[in-house]
Amino acid sequence: MVQITGSLAIKTITGRYGDFNVATLDCELGKFAIRDAMLDEYNEGSYQGTFGVKRIFSGSYQTEHRVVIETRAELSGIWLNDYQEGKVPEESLESDPLAEERQAQAIQRSERQPPAQSVDDVSALFGELWPLGAQIGDVVKLNPEVGREVMGRQLAYLKRLIEGERVWRFEPKAQHWTRIRLDEEAC
Repeated sequence: MVQITGSLAIKTITGRYGDFNVATLDCELGKFAIRDAMLDEYNEGSYQGTFGVKRIFSGSYQTEHRVVIETRAELSGIWLNDYQEGKVPEESLESDPLAEERQAQAIQRSERQPPAQSVDDVSALFGELWPLGAQIGDVVKLNPEVGREVMGRQLAYLKRLIEGERVWRFEPKAQHWTRIRLDEEAC
C-alpha cells in the first residue's frame, strides 16, 4: 500500500440495482476511477486528504453502445483533511458495479430482497454490529468487506427516515455513523 495526497470526487449513480457511489481520485500519480463499497457511505462531493492505494489496475465496463476501459485504483484507507458535500459535475455514464459482480458470478434472481423489517432481519443484516447503539451520540462503523449488496442494505437502514427525520448521520472525517435521535429499536 502507498499513501498519497489528493482529492476524491464522489458521485452517486442510479443503476439497475439501486444507487451506488463511484469516485475519481485526482493525485500526483494521475486520475484513477474508484469503485469500492466503502464509497457508498459518503454523500456526493469533493473530499481532500490522504488515500491508501492498495493497487492500480485496468478495469472496464460496458454501457449502452460502448465499452469503457479505465485505470482504477483500489483504496485501503481514507484519511480526510477537508470535504465539501454537493453535486459533482457529470462526466460520463457509469455502469453499476453490483451488476458487474452479478454478471461475473452468473447469479440469476427474479426479484430483489425486500428491505429488512423485523428485529431478527435487522439483527441478521448487521451481524456482530447488532445491537446498534441505543443512546444519542452512539457510534457504528460499517465494514465494507461484507459486500456491496449487504452494505447497501445496511446503509438503507441507517439512512431511513422516521417521522421525516434521520436516526443516523454519517461523519465523513471519522468514517462512522452517529445516532442523532431515538427510534423504536432504541426504546
